[in-house]
Amino acid sequence: MDTSNNNFFVERRGKARMKCAYPAMVHGFSAVGKKFEENATVLNLSASGIYVLLNYIIQKGQELSVKIAFPTGSLEWGSSKLSMNGVVVRTEALSEGASGVAINFKHNRFI
Repeated sequence: MDTSNNNFFVERRGKARMKCAYPAMVHGFSAVGKKFEENATVLNLSASGIYVLLNYIIQKGQELSVKIAFPTGSLEWGSSKLSMNGVVVRTEALSEGASGVAINFKHNRFI
C-alpha cells in the first residue's frame, strides 16, 4: 500500500468518533489554577471521550466535569443529557485564546 499520499492515515483510536456540535457546560480549573464554568461546544464524541472547544488553557492530566445536551428531535420530550467526569488527554491551542481539549471519560451517566 502506498503511504506517500498525504490523505492516508492510520486511525489509532479504539472507538469510532461522531462529529457533532452539541452544547455543553464544562467545570474545572484552568492551567493557572483558576476555577471556571463555561458554556462550550462538543465537536466530536465517542464511547470513550469527547473533543470540546474551550476559551481556557487547560493542562494535560487535568480533571474536568462536563454536561452535554443531546437533541431528541422532539420538543415534547425535551432533551437527554450526559454528565461525565474525565481527564484531559490532549490540548490544542487555537486562535484567540481558545483551546481544543480531548477528554477521556472516567465516569459518565445519563441524567
